[in-house]
Amino acid sequence: MVGRKTYIGLLILIHLGVLSAEVSYDVSCSSRMMKVAVTLNDSDPVVYLDKLKGYPECQADINDGRATFRLPLDNIYACGTIRVLNKITGEKIFYHRIIVEHPVEPKEMILVKCAIPGEPHQGMFQNRTRRNVLPENFSEPEHINITEYIVARAPVPFLNLALRQKGRMLDTTINVEPGTPLEMLIYLDEKSSDIYGVLASYLKVTDSAHKQEEVIIMNGCSIDSYIFGNFYTSDNGNTLSAQFRAFKFPHSSYVLFVGTVNVCLKKCQGVLCGNDQYGFGRKKREIPDELPSDPNKMFEVEMTAFLKVDYDKNHFSGNNGQLSSSFDKEENQISDKPETNQLPYVQGVGSGSTKISSLSAVMILVTTVISLTQ
Repeated sequence: MVGRKTYIGLLILIHLGVLSAEVSYDVSCSSRMMKVAVTLNDSDPVVYLDKLKGYPECQADINDGRATFRLPLDNIYACGTIRVLNKITGEKIFYHRIIVEHPVEPKEMILVKCAIPGEPHQGMFQNRTRRNVLPENFSEPEHINITEYIVARAPVPFLNLALRQKGRMLDTTINVEPGTPLEMLIYLDEKSSDIYGVLASYLKVTDSAHKQEEVIIMNGCSIDSYIFGNFYTSDNGNTLSAQFRAFKFPHSSYVLFVGTVNVCLKKCQGVLCGNDQYGFGRKKREIPDELPSDPNKMFEVEMTAFLKVDYDKNHFSGNNGQLSSSFDKEENQISDKPETNQLPYVQGVGSGSTKISSLSAVMILVTTVISLTQ
């Protein structure tokens, strides 16, 4: 990647990069907007924000061979821009991923970002004491031989927030019905996974118009595991996972998950959520008054995931000749063959008689019993 850095306005970082000979892009930032212009060389490319393909509110303006995205920084939830706050330096980094699909070549991903320098966190200096005098007979050496400089800087973590159905990653082109079993994943990029750990400190769901919302995780603890399962980790905090079933708001086809994730050196400390259990978002209805201070906390990340949830157009219409279930059961409870999950309606014509299925016979029997009791 070839890049250049410059500052404009409030010392806001701008990146100009080239992924390959095919795709080049230009990113410019203000205090309220990140503008990304992607140069397109193919005749019919498809360009969209990561996991927001087809989402009507966040499409690019394509003109003269350039696709332009305008991502608001004062409302990062509108198009899923991720905000990273460095708790030590006060720096804010905004980033997103753009996908470019070529007609023949494999699709490419562009990581675009802007950084706004900030003031160091005041908590760094609150517990420091002033030294009044030097020790008696203190002397400073006249010559110091410095043979080596050791400088190490931890990378900025780039997190991923993904929704998955039976191992398949979902985006806004895929519709799921209410009740479908799903999984939410929060995980670090490969470069950061050996350095940091994560903890989901807050999570809520809202509709696309932000008129209705429901809090799911508060102060690191799940409010109700019947609505949204507990977050758990199997790799020492690099990846968090939670199980839930899809749900929707009455007047919207999209559900937005808006969350805050803590990023800590090595591993975030567990939260005591009740019954002597520590976790990364655990235990329903036993929520601490506030999230305990974690000395390992380095970054605070705000993220958004979009899920398209709506009933299938045939969900409420009957199927002629059969009864079937549209509820998505667990994989070990349902067969891959659809005919094994249906009740057949068998009708045949014999010599002057009609064969009636056992289901119809039961319906006739119930009707007869009701008539006799009246």
